[in-house]
Amino acid sequence: MLKRWMALMIVLILVAGNPVMWAQDKGDEESTQTKITKVVFYKHGMGYFERECAVKGDATITLGFKTNQMKDILTSFFVVDKNGGKITTVGYDSKDPIDKQLENILIRVPEGAALTQFLAQLKGAKIEVKIGNEIFQGTIMGIEPISQKMDNMTVTAYKLVILKADGEIKPVNLLEISSLKLLDEPIQKDLKRVLDIYLNSKYTDRKQVKVICNGKGDRNIMMGYQLEMPIWKTSYRLILDEKEKPYLQGWAIIENPTDEDWADVQMSFIAGNPISFSMDLYTSYYPQRPEINLASIIPLVGALFNTIELAKGNSDAADKMYDEGNYALEEKMQYGGGRGGYANKSKAPNNAPGMIPAPNMSMLLQNSVNALTSGMQVGELFAYNAKTPVSISRRQAAMVPIITDTVEGNKILYYRAQVSPRLMNAFYMTNSTKLTLETGPMTIFEGSTSIGEGLLKESLQAGMKEILPYAIETGCTIEVTNKYTSKPVHKCKITNGMLVMNSYSMNETAYKLANKTGRDQVVYLDHPRTGGYTLIEPKKADEEIPSYYRFKFDLAAGKSIDFTVTEQTETASQIYLQNISTDQIRFYLSQSPLSSSAKKFLEELTVLMGQVSEQKRVYSEYQTELDRLSREQNEYRQNLNVLNINNPKERELREKWVDKLDKAVERVDTLKSLMKETLDKQNTLQQELGKKIQGFND
Repeated sequence: MLKRWMALMIVLILVAGNPVMWAQDKGDEESTQTKITKVVFYKHGMGYFERECAVKGDATITLGFKTNQMKDILTSFFVVDKNGGKITTVGYDSKDPIDKQLENILIRVPEGAALTQFLAQLKGAKIEVKIGNEIFQGTIMGIEPISQKMDNMTVTAYKLVILKADGEIKPVNLLEISSLKLLDEPIQKDLKRVLDIYLNSKYTDRKQVKVICNGKGDRNIMMGYQLEMPIWKTSYRLILDEKEKPYLQGWAIIENPTDEDWADVQMSFIAGNPISFSMDLYTSYYPQRPEINLASIIPLVGALFNTIELAKGNSDAADKMYDEGNYALEEKMQYGGGRGGYANKSKAPNNAPGMIPAPNMSMLLQNSVNALTSGMQVGELFAYNAKTPVSISRRQAAMVPIITDTVEGNKILYYRAQVSPRLMNAFYMTNSTKLTLETGPMTIFEGSTSIGEGLLKESLQAGMKEILPYAIETGCTIEVTNKYTSKPVHKCKITNGMLVMNSYSMNETAYKLANKTGRDQVVYLDHPRTGGYTLIEPKKADEEIPSYYRFKFDLAAGKSIDFTVTEQTETASQIYLQNISTDQIRFYLSQSPLSSSAKKFLEELTVLMGQVSEQKRVYSEYQTELDRLSREQNEYRQNLNVLNINNPKERELREKWVDKLDKAVERVDTLKSLMKETLDKQNTLQQELGKKIQGFND
């Protein structure tokens, strides 16, 4: 136990005994405390951070990150000296195991007998030793164990053998040393590095990044980097009032998932979806290398890297704070000043002396909350920049008002079958602000009562419109029926041997709407576009949006209307004329709207096809007869083989069968000649038919 305590004490003395090193570290800590000054939230799971700190002279800035954050740090970290200094190095803790990190450091701090074994490694190192009031310098020669018997026990003490500057060799009892300082700067650095490696290995999820700054005088350093962050979210409140413009209040919902408080931080919220990916540049990669004979030529193997130059935009635009006016909030509230109210008592209604009108909900919200951000375009994206710094404690979240403005729009009835089979209450909003409205839920109020919730599904840039359904309409109904029909052929032509016939397919959707309420309604109906179809009735939609026709019409109180949307598409069927029959041609002649020349052509084609058919019929008859004669010849020959020529009766019968066989052979020869002639005629007619078909175009 004594040995362990002594070892710990002496190692601490070794480190703490270096006043220059510790003063430098302490000074660095005091002068390089960094502060987060800016955070930018995105929609792609990343966040941009800026830190600033003040330094004096040469300094080291130390930052701490989690291990899994190092990939993003290595792809995004940058640092700028604002006052002319130079950034020489950005170092960071390696991901290598301890043995790999200690590979190039010659000294070690052993687990057991730490002091004696450590000092034994330092033979030749210069040290300064303090024993009582005596201070002297020398060189370590080694550690000498001394065994002594005390109370029938053998106790081993250790003496540090030192060669003093005057040549005196002096053994010193380690327990008598009150201070020991290493004078060799490389050994000091190695020892500090070894201890840092061992300490950091205890905190495997924390890695240090050290920025080495060189310069003179007081300077400001700015650092920026990106880290994985929760996306920022938006939610809205829309206040409807019959006498006032619709009032929109938007909130950005943000989180601080870090272990650091954000105090007075400039914040921005980026609308849009920039591309982001993760690449692990932090994990050490050691490829297997072949062992090459020294006599051989060692090729230089290089790696080709694509560098991406990132453009840095300045988003430091600042807007003036909203001017509340020259009158007090209390007077505005009392006399309805502001949006449509009275600025002072003299302008209040005369018929209501002393009366204090109740302020409406939108006015209350306007007077209570002001947007803390201003908007600006950043490339293809849109940014909300906070006008005033924001503070969020670590592991906490907050809502920041980003929009407080009026918008254009009105309440409507809305129908889209893919959203709901019934009519819906909706608000048709135009983004009349100069801001981009990000996606998010929207709670809709009428006065102080919520009447439903809508959802902004896509970003809404300035001037864009969106319908926001928020409730099911119970006082109006809609019925939908669909009918698909095909019309007769309306166009027919012959080209390149093909008969092409065109006809229309119709898609009719009938809507029947009934208003059972006592108030007039405006209805917006989204009808899905059918792929390949053209709108026929009505001839034009009120609006065309992606995948839909939008129609607008008035629905009077207590009335019903019928509304039909008709779409049509033209289809073409092709028939190869050389493969159809004369009966089919006669059918097309009676049904198709052919030109007179095409009809004459088809009639001529019918005659030719009839001639070809006749030759095929004749050839078929010849073939049938030939097959019969072939069977009869076989029968005659079989009969002749069994007859005895020496028997008079059988000889007479044989002569009869021989005569029949001769006649059959003669007829077969005639049939073959006729069949060849018929086939030649058929081929000639087929060629004439093919040329006629290919040569006609109408």
